[in-house]
Amino acid sequence: MAYVAEGYPKKKKKLCSALVRHFKHSDVAKQSLFKKQEQLRIPHQSLVQCCKTRWNSIYLMLDRLLQNRTSILNVLTDRIVTSLYIAQKLETTESQWFKIEILVNLLKPLYIVTNLFCSENYSPASIVRPLLTQLMENHLKEKENDDQNVTYFKRIIIHEIKERFKLDWNETSSVSVKQIASFLDPRYKDLEFEPIGARGEIRKVVKDLLEKFRTQNINLEQEPPVQRSDLEFLYGNIIIDNNEISIQFQNYIAEPQLRFDLNSFEWWKLRQNKYPALAELTKQYLAIPATSVSSERCFSTAGNKVTSKRTCLLTKNVNMLIFLYQNRELLH
Repeated sequence: MAYVAEGYPKKKKKLCSALVRHFKHSDVAKQSLFKKQEQLRIPHQSLVQCCKTRWNSIYLMLDRLLQNRTSILNVLTDRIVTSLYIAQKLETTESQWFKIEILVNLLKPLYIVTNLFCSENYSPASIVRPLLTQLMENHLKEKENDDQNVTYFKRIIIHEIKERFKLDWNETSSVSVKQIASFLDPRYKDLEFEPIGARGEIRKVVKDLLEKFRTQNINLEQEPPVQRSDLEFLYGNIIIDNNEISIQFQNYIAEPQLRFDLNSFEWWKLRQNKYPALAELTKQYLAIPATSVSSERCFSTAGNKVTSKRTCLLTKNVNMLIFLYQNRELLH
């Protein structure tokens, strides 16, 4: 993704970066921009500069420029604020603005998907393959009115996504952790986003994992109630034990799929007694985050806490400071 965002088109990126740099370095231009925003009744927004190590910043830069297009042009055409030399140097044609708009529309779904994957609150590994499939089918499909650059962009993105996340399936493919997690997520358990050949293999692997629980003598069965109802007493052994692993598995498959915007953790919380074996397996797989961003943020927090002036902090104190910072929202 970063490769494509950097490569298409480079000239537009350089021009946009120069435009943002001008308003960042010139306080007169910045204040004039705020005044133009007030006149157009839009909120004060500083322009965003892109960063080479964060491809999402390219989208943020272009999107912010597009939102403030009229304000920027008003400032650049004001000779009291902007000299003719600078205005000519930063001149952006109608065709270039149109291409920026196209690029913003292309990058927006990628930006949204990245944010969903990197969220710390609710981004299990189960969402990766379904959301990438939706991204490719709903936002990266080629259209008749796409020009050559847009078509090339979409093809490269789809190719890179499939290669990076191994979305294609063939006879030699093995079931991944993300596929197991998706099956155990009630929002994606029907595996509609997976190739037909992969669905049976995923279910088979999950069933084998459940059988391993049994062979390892893990007690996942609910204790029978002390007092049985009159009907249970009369029927006796005819009553089917709903806690049998095979029955749990079949009943889970028969459950209606949860809507994509609902909370799968809450769903499992209410049904962990109904599917105790599956619930134990789910705790292992839905606890896996979609990305390593959360842990990387933790390292960044540690770097901010342990500075050159605080090198004598004890390890336990550093751990406590990081813990308190990461959970600061729960302390209020």
